[in-house]
Amino acid sequence: MIVGIIGTGRIGAIHASNLSRHPAVSAIIVTDAIHAHAEHVAATYGADIASGPAELLESADAVVISAPADVHVELIELAVDHSVPALCEKPLAMNLADADRAVAIVSQGDVPVQIGFNRRFDPGYRQARDLVADGSLGMVTLVVGQHHDFELPDEEYIARSGGEFRDQLIHDFDILRFVTGREVVRVHAAGATRAFDWFAKFDDYAQTAVTLWLDDGTLAVLCGSRYDPVGYDVRMEVFGTKDSIAIGLGPRTPLRSVEPGVPPPVDPYTEWIPRFGGTYASEMDAFLAMVRNGEPNECTVEDARAALVIAEACTVSAREGRVVALEELA
Repeated sequence: MIVGIIGTGRIGAIHASNLSRHPAVSAIIVTDAIHAHAEHVAATYGADIASGPAELLESADAVVISAPADVHVELIELAVDHSVPALCEKPLAMNLADADRAVAIVSQGDVPVQIGFNRRFDPGYRQARDLVADGSLGMVTLVVGQHHDFELPDEEYIARSGGEFRDQLIHDFDILRFVTGREVVRVHAAGATRAFDWFAKFDDYAQTAVTLWLDDGTLAVLCGSRYDPVGYDVRMEVFGTKDSIAIGLGPRTPLRSVEPGVPPPVDPYTEWIPRFGGTYASEMDAFLAMVRNGEPNECTVEDARAALVIAEACTVSAREGRVVALEELA
């Protein structure tokens, strides 16, 4: 199988590394608007270089889209037009109108498109989903999630990110749906720029907190921060009437307890690759199995749209200071 990669930045390079070791992949083709990036990845992983996405798609059996988010929809459309199955990084689009266009493009054809919400392949989140589904936790009553980055992003990144809800917490919106199997019906969100006022230049936030109501009455609370001096911290707690569990809690979790006798974290995570690097390989395995063997799509464009609707509702809520029902955005 020949697999192309459009966009060879950091995540594109991770995909190239995984593809280079995959037994089903015979060749890799890469392209990037910044040619030096494509040259580096090609030299590192033995890939060929295409002059652009159209040329790449002429030769590829499948394609990975890891270009900037604002071109995802046009690249999905190009892949579908070439009948090439695609794995596209999140988010699906920067706004709901473009997301709806992507959903329409995919639904009108028979070319599968998987969206790269990689946390769905983390063993902890998958185990949590199974425990919720089989009733081991009893009735789920509360879900609490945390997402704190260690390295503060630069202004250039924030300018193109689409905002904290669409860029950072969208992972948490997706995994909330994945673990609980439920849909969000309304949200109340707040944001701040404490210690990092420059985020306001981009109408964005450095810290966020969201309350979400699910369609079965379950309450969820998700918090995000662009900077945590202790490390990269992504966790979830699920509370039920029979049991409660935590995902992402371990010796490397960057939490420093001040309780007597509690040791500090050992080699705390300082970036997302040590925490979630293995999920990209599992994600790629699932994508290639879908392409080759018709296995189920692990994250559809409809799933990605649902996460984006939550992000959009949070954006409105934070700006207007009110509870927003998702049906308002329908």
